[in-house]
Amino acid sequence: MSCLIIFGTSNWVPTDYLIYLILIMGGLLTAGVAMSVFSFYEDHYWGDENFRNELRFHPLNRNFSKKKLG
Repeated sequence: MSCLIIFGTSNWVPTDYLIYLILIMGGLLTAGVAMSVFSFYEDHYWGDENFRNELRFHPLNRNFSKKKLG
């Protein structure tokens, strides 16, 4: 009963400004994560041929790291 006295019985409705702000911030956060994933993929996968060769699953490349060291 004390919660009803403090907060009242009406529902809080956010303003349009707050809704748009949350949508814009969410969009920027999503775009930032996508760009970070894309730049990591581009730099560390496409830019490094040795790394791509190590990731490939091929029977001839099974001992690729040992061949590189020896």
